[in-house]
Amino acid sequence: MRSLKRSEAMKHAGQAPRPQRTPNEFIRLPGLFRRWELEQVVELGTDFHIEDAGTAADGTQLLAVYRRTQGDGAKDSR
Repeated sequence: MRSLKRSEAMKHAGQAPRPQRTPNEFIRLPGLFRRWELEQVVELGTDFHIEDAGTAADGTQLLAVYRRTQGDGAKDSR
């Protein structure tokens, strides 16, 4: 029985609790993007925040992209 408890604890040990998101929070997309790759990332009905993330070894500008959908609390300002 003791080994069962230990394996159960090990199973849950790798599951870190996720912090609660706020309604207007931007979530970072994994990876960095080049300017010409943005058309593959942008979706209608979604708010984006884009930040400079430095340069690649070849000198290309890299961008970090954050997104939130309109259902996540974004408001249309029209």
